Amino acid sequence: MALQRYTTSVDGSIPVQALLYNDEELLANQDGVGIYDGSQKSPEHQNGTVSVTTHRLFYIDSRREIRNSFTLDLSFITQTEYYAGLFKSSAKVTLHLSGNPTESGPSEQGVPLAQFDSWECEVCAYRNPPGLSPAAARVCGLCGVPRSAIPAPAPVHLSSSLPSSSSTSLAASSSIHNRTEVPCSACTFLNHPYLRSCEICGTELPQPRGEFKSAPSSRPLTPDPDEDGAATKMMKISFRKGGDKPFYAALKRSLKGKAWEVQVALTSTNNATNAVGMSGISGILRTVESSAQGRENNMKDALQDLEALMVKAKDMVKLAAELNEKLTAAASSAVSTATEPEEATFIRSSLSQLGLQMSNAPVTLDMMTDERKWHEELARELARVLQGLSGSNNGMMKERGIIALDEVWGGWNRARGVALIPPSTFLQVIPHLHACTEPTIRHRAFGSGLNVLHTPPYTNAAFAARLSSYLAMGGPKTTIEIATEEDLTVGLVTEMIDEVESDGGICRDDSSAAITGGGSGTGVEIRWWGNLFVGYVWDGQE
Repeated sequence: MALQRYTTSVDGSIPVQALLYNDEELLANQDGVGIYDGSQKSPEHQNGTVSVTTHRLFYIDSRREIRNSFTLDLSFITQTEYYAGLFKSSAKVTLHLSGNPTESGPSEQGVPLAQFDSWECEVCAYRNPPGLSPAAARVCGLCGVPRSAIPAPAPVHLSSSLPSSSSTSLAASSSIHNRTEVPCSACTFLNHPYLRSCEICGTELPQPRGEFKSAPSSRPLTPDPDEDGAATKMMKISFRKGGDKPFYAALKRSLKGKAWEVQVALTSTNNATNAVGMSGISGILRTVESSAQGRENNMKDALQDLEALMVKAKDMVKLAAELNEKLTAAASSAVSTATEPEEATFIRSSLSQLGLQMSNAPVTLDMMTDERKWHEELARELARVLQGLSGSNNGMMKERGIIALDEVWGGWNRARGVALIPPSTFLQVIPHLHACTEPTIRHRAFGSGLNVLHTPPYTNAAFAARLSSYLAMGGPKTTIEIATEEDLTVGLVTEMIDEVESDGGICRDDSSAAITGGGSGTGVEIRWWGNLFVGYVWDGQE
């Protein structure tokens, strides 16, 4: 029957995408289908999913994925018919099959060699990868020379009782495999017997005459028993859940493209002109040049798209800024409304994702003629990011009076969208920041390397005075207690306390650790005291 002759079993538990050749593409699939073997239903293939690719047709059974799933090469399909269905009859696609399944490609015990092995070209020594379709695996992917035939079996000693026609045929077949290099008539270079032109100078090589002619058969071939049975070379696909029209369109498109014949046409031995210029060193050089030219063309197209986007970018930013201003004006005029409309919220969120949530567009160098003015404008922009607009408190600092420098840099770049500021430029902007902020924001670096921006209450002198008052009124305190009072992180407070201690404003007390007998490694917290000896003269030294 047709399913036994033209199909090959596959493991349906593996996704179809993993079963494809490297040069094969999945076009469409449809579930809820049944298969007719000839004009009769196939009992084991009545509920599954059918998929069509550029090379094959897959059927994956829903119940027995491993046992009943199969694939059919599209090269066997000679004609298709479509039936739209009527009343309770499902839509069907009829596939008329033809050809000899044993001649579909090189195989070994029914397993295609092209899908599992890699091979080295005898002309250019290129290692062709596995996983290609049988048609693509017949030729070298670099130079286009056909793959060598499977080695011939050991020579058989002919018996004298064989007919003379058989002896002649076997001798001709043996001479094909024993062909030697072909000398070029121009440069005398010995070329591979499969080449049509010289590998060195490109001169067309002389072809042996009569070498490929085999003796006529001594008797006619055995007729095909299914040659007259049209039903035995037919298969139907029944669509029980619809989807027949899109699937049939994809099938017709794949059959019309004939992707499985593209490589074969390039190496057909009946048309030698197709192989001229595609083999040898000249073929390799031409392949490399075409690949480089293709990459260059793709790069030019990509750069042209980028240039066009850059031209339109300013218009997009301007339009987004105008839209943002209109939304702000509309929101301020409708103060009585509890919430703004859903459309306005969606537009604002879209602008925020584009990095255009700021009232003004990000400042870039091309807007300024002087680099110093650019840094000053960037400082004003950074001031708005840190403290918000005048009269508002929606900046990064908000209630915070001190913030790490890396956090400021990351938040500023997120606000700028695609116009990012490098760290070197950020460090050049910080000295101009104090002139643009109210209260003044300044930069401070600790001994450990931590850099922060802070307001006046977090200078070293202000924090030392505040810390001394804590200790004078409440007695000794630990670092965690001081961090709780300041509402800062423990790590940042530790840095600030170390600077106050180095100036002599406070003293550390680890006597509780010594009393417990553990010393500094017992895990007992250190307490801080105010320095009562500040201002006293001791041995002539203050």
